[in-house]
This record gives sequence, structure tokens and C-alpha cells, in this order.
Amino acid sequence: MKIAPTALGVGGAVFLVGAIGLGIWAGMPANPLATLGILVLSAGPLTKLVYLLLTGLGICIAVLGVMSLAKGCTSDPSLLSLLSLLPPGAGLFATLLTTLSIVRAMQATHTRDLFVIAPGLAEALAPLGVGFLLGAVAAALKARAAPAA
Repeated sequence: MKIAPTALGVGGAVFLVGAIGLGIWAGMPANPLATLGILVLSAGPLTKLVYLLLTGLGICIAVLGVMSLAKGCTSDPSLLSLLSLLPPGAGLFATLLTTLSIVRAMQATHTRDLFVIAPGLAEALAPLGVGFLLGAVAAALKARAAPAA
């Protein structure tokens, strides 16, 4: 299962870069960090709650990572398995809900122009990218902690 960190990392990078690129294309600032900040701050309340959950999960993963680097401390593989699944799941949940609200808004306003809906799509993809990246870190820690076969 050493492919999981790579797959999650590449997927997270693709989704996050895609979200930032889509936001920049739609007229947000050309600075990627500023664009990511705007995407987080302009998100809906449920998406902000998912970002808060992802922040907490990221702190847990960081603590487990520091503990695994300390001599004599090993992390629980089942906890790392759970932490490698929760962030992508939370990101996917936020992405699906934001995408559904975009579809509802498109139906209400009768617009199909990508330039109009691009900021919403960028806002929808960002939590998925962050969740995949956090899942990649947890999966890498799990792969590191697993005994060599």
C-alpha cells in the first residue's frame, strides 16, 4: 500500500492547482496564496466547517508525524489508516455540497458560462485538494511505520 501516499499527493496537488488556476483565470489575484486565501474566506459556512475539520485533522497528523520521528515512539497503524481516509472524505463531502449549490444556482439563473461559474468551481475543488494532501501525509506516515516486507 505504498502507492497510496503518491496517488493521494498527486491527486491533491492536481485538484489544488486546478482550483487555484481556475480562480486566477476567473479574475482572482495572480498570487496563488492570495487566491487560496480568497477561496477559503469566500467559502460557504459548511465548507468553512470542513476547513476547520481539516485543520484539526492536519494538527493530529502533524503530532503523529512528530511522534513517529521521535526515537522509541511508534504511531498506531489503525489511527493512521483512519487519518488517511478522513481528510479526503471530508474534502469530497465539501466539494459535492458546493457543486450541488453551483448546479442549483445555474438552474435558477439560467447561466452556463464557465467564466461566471469558475470561482464557484474553484471554491468547490479547493477542499478536495487539501483533503487529498492531508491524506497523503497520513498515508506516508503509515507506510513509514509499517514493517518492511
